[in-house]
Amino acid sequence: MSKVSIIQKNNFLEDSFCDFFIDYINNSKNKTTHRDTNIIYCDRTAVLDEIIEFKVLLAKLTFFVKKYSVNTCINYSQIVEWPAKSLQAPHLDFNYHTHTSILYLNDDYEGGETLVGTKVIRPKKGKIVLFKGNKIKHQVLKIKSGKRYTNPTWYITPTRKEKINVN
Repeated sequence: MSKVSIIQKNNFLEDSFCDFFIDYINNSKNKTTHRDTNIIYCDRTAVLDEIIEFKVLLAKLTFFVKKYSVNTCINYSQIVEWPAKSLQAPHLDFNYHTHTSILYLNDDYEGGETLVGTKVIRPKKGKIVLFKGNKIKHQVLKIKSGKRYTNPTWYITPTRKEKINVN
């Protein structure tokens, strides 16, 4: 990923999986909130609830990021429901998050584009975007109408020393 700063892949996730995750967050009692969004943590759900769709998603995300950075692994992954009028200001992710991906679970809303650096990423159901979120400022533009559903994931790349000293 050293030469390419933003990677986009259409049809990363099938429509049926996207629909499953939207239904899951809409019907879940295990949501947390952050600002004006609802969130479910994929890794916790996969382990605690033994839901195969979450395990498949995490495996696909891991395989995808390793094509560009072999030692990188998921730190955490979420399903996020963004209501109309919400947005996220320009920011950098934590320094230890070497990569960030955003998977769009729907595209039947207005607004809500992702701005990565100066590039506007238009949402498309099943599309994933991967970039270095700790190096490139990014934001979510205001959602004008409808609900935006995404799967943001943050990755870490442990150093050799960290791999050796894991306890």
